[in-house]
Order: sequence, then C-alpha cells, then structure tokens
Amino acid sequence: MARVVLGIGSSHGPSIQSVPELWARLGEGDTRDPRFDYQELLRNAKPGLDREITIDVQRQRYAAAHVALKKLTDIVVRSKLDVVIVVSNQHRIRPADNHPVFGILRAANLPVTKRSHAPFDPDARFVPESERKAETVDVALPGHTALANHLIETLIEDDFDISCTDELPKGASLDDAFVFPTEYLFGGTSIPMVPFLLSRDLPNQATASRCYDLGSGLRRAIDSWPSDARVGLVASGGLSHQIVDEELDRGIVDALVSGDGDALRNQSRTRLNRGPGTPEILNWITVAAAMTPSQMTLVDYLPCYRSLAGTGHGLTFGYWL
Repeated sequence: MARVVLGIGSSHGPSIQSVPELWARLGEGDTRDPRFDYQELLRNAKPGLDREITIDVQRQRYAAAHVALKKLTDIVVRSKLDVVIVVSNQHRIRPADNHPVFGILRAANLPVTKRSHAPFDPDARFVPESERKAETVDVALPGHTALANHLIETLIEDDFDISCTDELPKGASLDDAFVFPTEYLFGGTSIPMVPFLLSRDLPNQATASRCYDLGSGLRRAIDSWPSDARVGLVASGGLSHQIVDEELDRGIVDALVSGDGDALRNQSRTRLNRGPGTPEILNWITVAAAMTPSQMTLVDYLPCYRSLAGTGHGLTFGYWL
C-alpha cells in the first residue's frame, strides 16, 4: 500500500515573490482593494507598525522566508517522493468556471506558466477578468491520474462530495497556488502532482471542522491505495493575509505544533474571513488532520507588514514527518 511520508505547509504569494523594495507598492495597492475597508483598518491598527514596515525589517523577513523555503526544499528532496497532493485554492476564477468546495484535477498533464522568473504584479488584482492577458504556457508538468481517480472514488464512498475536473480549458494554466510548490519546494525535480482544490471563498467555503474531517478521509484514501508509492502532502498558502492577524496565526501554529485537533476544528468562520486570503488556513487544517498523529515542526513564522494599516502576510513554514 501507499505510504504518506511527508507533509509540508508553506505560504505562497507576493511577500515571497517580490523583493522587499516592492512591498511598499503592495501596500499602496491595499489602499484601493475593494475587499476590505483600508481606512477602518488604519484607524484600528495596533501601535508600532511604523517599525514593522522599515526596509531593514522587511529585508530581514524576506531573507528568513527564503531560508525557510530552502529548509523545506531540502526535506522534500531527501524524502524522494513519488507523488504529491497539493491542497490549495484557485486564485483566478473566471465567471463561467465551476468553483467547487472540494475538487480534484485528474489531468495527466498540468499546463504551467512559470511565475518565479517574472516580477509579481501587485495591480493584477484590480484588472477585470475580461481585460487580463492570455496566459502563456511554458511547460507541462506530470499529473497522476491513477491516484486522482482513487481519491475521488474512495472519498465519495467515504461520504465526501468531490468534484472532478479532467483537464483545464484550452490556453489556461494551472493556478499559481499549485505551481508555487513546483518552483519553490521541489528542488528542480518534477514530482507528479494531484491538485486538490479547496475553496477559500464564501459562500462555498467548508467549515474548519469539515476540512479536518476531509483531511482524515484523505489519509484513509491514500492508505488504501494499492501502490508502493511514497506520497507527500502540501498545504499551499496561508496564514493570515491580506490583513495580518498575528493572534490568529500564533494560535493556529500552536495548535499545529501540539496536534490540537479540537482547536483546529473550532476556528471561527468570521475570524478566518477577516482577511481575503486568510481562509487558506483551511489548507493547513486539512493537511494537519491527514498527518495525524504526527505533529508539525515549525520552521518559521514571519509577520510581514507592508502598510501602517496592518496589511501584509503572516508567512509560515512547517513540516510533518
């Protein structure tokens, strides 16, 4: 039978993909983000953020993030994975797209637009879908249809409703939430991947408790797969962003490190949705449940602020063995 040998949790996004000299531009974009009230955040921001957004502090945290990524990459390479299941969410959702609560992409080939060679565009979030440039597919990465089919069938038998996508639309590429691990965590190797889609958006967002149950079901499904494969799990995204919530982040980290399933299950939907990206914490809750009884080893937690209103990203990196 297959063996789960590694779990990884890693933030992704502009604080990693943009040099600190560009973080101020990200913060300026936050003033125009329609998903939250920047002026209200500014009025209620905690004191001392002027010290958090100095270029020296930002450079230190950016460097520490890449040190953490290198450590995770070394662990991935040593684990000699045969296949990896990446649990994350779609960032770019077209109006006609299906947007499942839980879904699996079972394509044999995954078209990819490489992100690491191009600067992150902080203004892309403001461009209407109809005006966005067509993506350029740079390479096709291997999927894993056999494992994807097994997960779909087994999880449905286990009372989880899983949608199935056979392939991406013509000209579309894999969402960058799933591409990130291939560029930043796999050490240049091409590990076959099963993208597991978990919606972070309301109203079609599962509760933290349901995601924990899903993780347990995912582990049962992998354990029943009749293959002598070494399987890895990746939670891509999180923790709090675009509004940094250090109290929430540190509570989540404590629960992951201690293996406190009840604390992970009982996360407030309201608190998780305070920042548009913060529900990516659900990806970590899912992987944590799948890795039980292993507990997460924290590599680093870095609150990376980019404005006086407390916008930014709680970058977090950890692993389960």
